This record gives sequence, C-alpha cells and structure tokens, in this order.
Amino acid sequence: MGKSFYREMSIKEQDLGIFWFLLQIALGWNHPMLVVKRIIAILLGLVPLVLIGAGIAGVVGEVRPRDPSWYSIRDETLISDAVMYAAVGCTGLFGCHRLWRADAGWKWTLMPIAVMVAAIAIPNFKYGHHGSPLDRAAFSTFQRLAVFAGSSTELAREQGRFICDPSAELLGKSLFFRDGQPLPYVIQCVLDATGPALANPPERPGTLVFTVSPDRKQAWFAATILERRTDRHATWLMQQGQPRVIAFSLQEKN
Repeated sequence: MGKSFYREMSIKEQDLGIFWFLLQIALGWNHPMLVVKRIIAILLGLVPLVLIGAGIAGVVGEVRPRDPSWYSIRDETLISDAVMYAAVGCTGLFGCHRLWRADAGWKWTLMPIAVMVAAIAIPNFKYGHHGSPLDRAAFSTFQRLAVFAGSSTELAREQGRFICDPSAELLGKSLFFRDGQPLPYVIQCVLDATGPALANPPERPGTLVFTVSPDRKQAWFAATILERRTDRHATWLMQQGQPRVIAFSLQEKN
C-alpha cells in the first residue's frame, strides 16, 4: 500500500488543537452575535477603565509628598472626586463584565452607556461655571485685581495721583498654597514706568503688580497665577494669550 498523505498528530499538536478549540468556545467565535456583543463590551469598557485610572492617579497625586517650596492650588474635593470617578468606572466595568457573559442580555449595555454619559455630565456640572481649579483660581485672582485696581483709582482721583503702598492690607486669602498654608494676596510696586511691567512675573502667585508712571497720572495693574496645579513659580494672569492688564489714567484738570 502507498503512503498516506495524512500523518498522525503529535501529542503537542493535539493539545494545541484542543486549546484552540476551547479558546474559540470561550471567545464565542462559534456564535456571531456573541462575538459582536463581546466586542461591544470591550469597546464600552474603555471609558470605565479610563475613569478608574484617573481616580487612582488623582488619589495618588494628592497623597504623595510634595516639595514644600512649590506652589499649588488646593482643591478640597479632589480626593472625593477621584474616589467617585473610580467607583463610577468600576460600576461601568461590572456592566461590561456582565455583557461579556454568554447568558447576558443586551440590557447590560445600559450600565456602561450610563457611565459614559456620567463621564461627560459630571465634569460639566461641577466645573461648568468657573471651570477647573486652575480656572477658579484665575477667576478669583482677576476679581481681586479688579477690586484693587478700582479702589486704588478712586483713591488716586481723590489725591490727584496714584500712590502704591505695598503694605496695604488686602482682605481674603488667595486659592494658592505653599507648604500647606494659604497665601494672602500681596502688592508689588513698580514706579516710574512707561507701561505695564511685564518683563518677568514675580515668583509668587497671587501677587498684584501695581505699576505707576513717572508723573503718577497713569497706572497699570496685573496679577500672577499658576499655570499648573503645582509649580515652582507663577506666571501672568492671561487673556487671549496676552497678560491681562487693567489700565487707568487721571484726567488733567484745565
């Protein structure tokens, strides 16, 4: 008899064949709708995984020790928000796990979809008005700068000239911290200038820079904030890519 074109499979090849067969059953490749459902479960699971990662990163970033010389913006709700995001992500991941199962119905898609909606709605609800902690710190600093500029101008109109007093007390604390302590707003005077002093911002955030012209008839006001939640030095409060400056001048009386 001639030799057969077929040969007996080795034990190793048989094991691989059995493994491949079992893998197909586990993945549901023999049921097209199950394959579709599991692909959807994988795709919907990406958002919960991102939320869980963001929550863990937020908690770790908040509790790890920081260099006390760095400035920061303190968000009192950061840890609670991070835990909430992680919990919402775990809920969505559970829904994706249930959707993966062969006996699960399509109703389990509602859970990860709800998590996706929450991932969009929660930040908009929380930060919709003044934005992130960085945005709130910038907005608060601008409000303080505007009040300070207005009161300084009113005083200048009474006295006939702008007078910068760096020892003047400013009410309220800024949203900036250093070594765990809130920083008060401070005034920095720049005299005999022909325009706003914007060459180099002061290192400290929450600094209100009061620049006065040589004749004391003009004044420019600017402020410093942080560009990131934690940073070594401050930067200018910006508007449309340029330092935000409030300028006032006294009218000459005839």
